Amino acid sequence: MEAAPLSCEQASTSWSSTNTAVTAARGWAAGAVGQGQANTTAILAVFTTDTTSNNAAKYADSLSCGTKTDWFLGSIGEMMLMYTNLRQAGVGGFSTDNYWSSSEGGATSAWLLDFAFGDQANPYTKPTTLYVRPVRAF
Repeated sequence: MEAAPLSCEQASTSWSSTNTAVTAARGWAAGAVGQGQANTTAILAVFTTDTTSNNAAKYADSLSCGTKTDWFLGSIGEMMLMYTNLRQAGVGGFSTDNYWSSSEGGATSAWLLDFAFGDQANPYTKPTTLYVRPVRAF
């Protein structure tokens, strides 16, 4: 897994434009490492009219950073790997704020990772704007 460089991070993007359920991106399996791409695909299938400014998965999927175009919004497990292996090591220029994951918490919320302390939570509604750091698998 590779995290997008800081120059490709988005600082203020909502998870989606509305509180509409994406049940394929919900539950324990959707939070696992390796599920981010499938979650991103499921989110895009539900929010077909969203733009890169109001949909974190759309931003990640549309990203062309360097020569790479296969980015997606990481699952909560993948975001935790970025926090543990990069942020805690002082690598990658991560904010100490909250980052969206592609894992849905419920019809009105999605999982986020607090990059200050490593806490996972889903208290914010989907239209709330947070940081987005796309990832890719290789």
